[in-house]
Amino acid sequence: MRKATLVIIAGLLLIILIGCGEVETREKTLPDGRTVIVDATGKIITDGKVKPLEGYTYDEQTGRYVHEITGIWYVVKEGHKVIPPEQYFDPKEVGVPEGINISERPNDVWELSEVREVTIQQGDTLVDIINPYFMNEHFRMNYEWYAKQVLELNNITDPHFVKAGDTLKIPIFIDKGTK
Repeated sequence: MRKATLVIIAGLLLIILIGCGEVETREKTLPDGRTVIVDATGKIITDGKVKPLEGYTYDEQTGRYVHEITGIWYVVKEGHKVIPPEQYFDPKEVGVPEGINISERPNDVWELSEVREVTIQQGDTLVDIINPYFMNEHFRMNYEWYAKQVLELNNITDPHFVKAGDTLKIPIFIDKGTK
């Protein structure tokens, strides 16, 4: 009987010791953007929303994270914080938010505002000429679409053939969202 009692006590001690150990856990971001806590086997222990960036609050109705001052919003797609194409904002007024991917705006939101003329210098390439205009004037525009607009405006069929001394027309677009 003593032997049986000792075996039972040893078993209980083993169960108690095993129960005292902490379960290894880690955070995991699911494809829909939710952050969850999982155990060592991958089983979800707690479920939660993605933690918003500082200054942003989550809007349950729209599924957007909205900045409390500027009104700029982002969504979570595939675990990434993204300002989607439909969200307009002027970076000159509010800056470019950190920690958020910024999608290109659709091509149909761009409206021709003006045409500037540039004289091609010796050694210039079409890319050298249009890049500064694209980078400084056309935030969130698709580069290939812009280059096509330059080619069409200038009736250029071969982008590798531009001559020094020729005048190149550079289209400047505005986002219709600015109106």
